[in-house]
Amino acid sequence: MRPKPDSHWDAIVIGAGLGGLSAAASLAKRGLRVLVLEQHVYAGGYAHHFLRRVRGTRVVYDFDVALHQTGDLAPGRAMHAILADLGVLERISLRRFEVAYRSRGPDHDLLVPADAAAYEALLGERFPEHKSGICELFQALRRVDAGRASMRGLPPEAGAWMGRSWREVLREHVRDERLELILSQLWSYLGEVPERLCAFTFAQMWCSYHLGGCFYVAGGGQALSDAFVASIRERGGEVVLRAAVTGILTEAGRVTGVATRRARFHAPVVVSNASAPLTFGRLLDRPELARSDRDVADGLPLSPSIHEAYVGMRGDAAALGLRDRLLFVEPGYDLDAQWQALRRGEYRAQGLILGNHTLADGRLWVDLEGAEYRERKRELESYLIDSLAREVPGLRDRIEVCETGTPHTMRRYSWNPSGAIYGYAVTPRSHSVLRPQPRTSVPGLYLAGAWTFPAPGFQGAMGSGRHAANLVCQDLDVGRRA
Repeated sequence: MRPKPDSHWDAIVIGAGLGGLSAAASLAKRGLRVLVLEQHVYAGGYAHHFLRRVRGTRVVYDFDVALHQTGDLAPGRAMHAILADLGVLERISLRRFEVAYRSRGPDHDLLVPADAAAYEALLGERFPEHKSGICELFQALRRVDAGRASMRGLPPEAGAWMGRSWREVLREHVRDERLELILSQLWSYLGEVPERLCAFTFAQMWCSYHLGGCFYVAGGGQALSDAFVASIRERGGEVVLRAAVTGILTEAGRVTGVATRRARFHAPVVVSNASAPLTFGRLLDRPELARSDRDVADGLPLSPSIHEAYVGMRGDAAALGLRDRLLFVEPGYDLDAQWQALRRGEYRAQGLILGNHTLADGRLWVDLEGAEYRERKRELESYLIDSLAREVPGLRDRIEVCETGTPHTMRRYSWNPSGAIYGYAVTPRSHSVLRPQPRTSVPGLYLAGAWTFPAPGFQGAMGSGRHAANLVCQDLDVGRRA
């Protein structure tokens, strides 16, 4: 138990997802007293763990909600420098992978190297007729990566890629459906198939893994979130759990604080890590103040949600057959057909990730209730376990715990519309700078997280919080820029 927090702060952050935690840690480092209010019992948002005990025993399974790997943490990379500056890096241990993941389809089975040069060499060996195109594509990706830290430094193609799909860019270099799928395998980390996916945003994510290093945080997402919390508290801030914000308070057109069910907290700055639609439509006490922001927020398409099953089993899964840390299983090479299946809720026709998640359209789930919802959830769980059992024979007899999540689950825990886990869809018309801006039209109100600049995902969320904090400090004229 921690003492009751003060009622007056320099800044208040709504939500302890990685965007909110990153913003709070950045502000606290600059000397501001920061309060973070989180509705859940754990800090971290999608970067947290949950425990499940095996009935009648003392055995407890510790499930990582979302983190399976993250990038850009090699020395000299941007995220490495940010976490070091915030006092987070010193509190975590990193494991670097040589293999990023395994990709398997009807006509391919590859262990994909994390190192870009090794990856390029492997593809050139497997697809010799496309070797020159592969080389040209990797060179273009390296150029984008070299200049992505500064918009002024971006090469010409990078600016053009913002308005183009990843498939358009790919087909300028290679035209083989297997190669297209393999090179696009990480599309599910952004929730859009290559035909719809913003090429520049995908390139940023791809480069973060294959040029910035592929890592796992020892202890998982919760260890990363806890390190942020420790950094915030060390600098005089506070993170309060089970404290859902019910309203953002304003006076004379500017932010004055927030309200929870039990108290009011006052600050001239509020950073919302909640979704943009929730922030402008339900939390802001006078929604008309953010009319222009809300027009943008309501006009953008939502990302998909996910289906997932967390399975605790007796025995060593690797020894029993699942030897890959992260396995992408593709039923075919037509990703457009998978997208249509996703829109219809036909999860059996979609690719899946063993050890990760399956995409689905949240709107097909969130309106289900009662027996209909439970029955559909049972069908989903059975399908996912059957898929895993192909890799681990006899799995069903070994299961001790199984927890299944649906888009309905995502909406309940995150409060995101339709359970969208990536915020807005990452398309050429709804990426990064086209989303609601971190500095809103309401003085003192800022956004952080997947719903604003620059992008979704662990790195995007942490980057958004840092960026929002920089804007706050500029507006408050607090010292030099972080």
